Amino acid sequence: MHAIEIILKRTVSGVELKAARHISRMPMAPSQDGKSIAVLVSARNEEHAIRKVWRRLEDSLPIDVLCTVFPGPDGMLRMSIPFAPGVKRRIRAWARATGKSTEKFLGSAIREALARDRSTESARQECALNFMLHNCVWVGSSSNITDRIAVSRLPLPAEQLIRRISASGTRVTFTDDTGPIASLISESQLAGLDAPITVAECDCRKAEGPPYTPHDEAVQEESAHGAPHGDDEQCGTV
Repeated sequence: MHAIEIILKRTVSGVELKAARHISRMPMAPSQDGKSIAVLVSARNEEHAIRKVWRRLEDSLPIDVLCTVFPGPDGMLRMSIPFAPGVKRRIRAWARATGKSTEKFLGSAIREALARDRSTESARQECALNFMLHNCVWVGSSSNITDRIAVSRLPLPAEQLIRRISASGTRVTFTDDTGPIASLISESQLAGLDAPITVAECDCRKAEGPPYTPHDEAVQEESAHGAPHGDDEQCGTV
């Protein structure tokens, strides 16, 4: 038996799923969001299992991609992506031009694309975080209250980060070698604030003090209800 994941082009209804089960005669279960279906297939190997799914379900479900759920004997996962007419021919030509087999050419192309995506996403989130920390009003500073920035005006990655932290009910403290520089608290603690909008407000950077060496450039999480509220650590809000 082989477990195959069907990535769908759209969510399917219960009627469509029931019909697909009846036609394929294969056990299947949809994901919670309805965007994929796991299927158990009786076949000699992964390749035969994938072909069997295409043959039985191609006309019944809006299949986008098939992927094995578990690695095969060689430790590899296998994906099956339908190509438009002529695409296979062009890929083979590109592979020949590089002196590689089609499989190795595609493998290299996928690894390079994933590396670019990871690098781009990392840079995007770093930029968003820097924007957030450098555009907040510092508590106790000479900045005017109007300099505060609404969460909804932050770059999307930073807004999503803040809202995810806020929903989790935890406090996140950003630190550098001088100590805590910014703090985000849970949404539930905004109830007592007079501000008309949800704002991103940062803690005041410690002007003087001993180096904070244990966790330089670290992000520490503390309980929203158990964090200390001393004179030298004001609480920022989100």
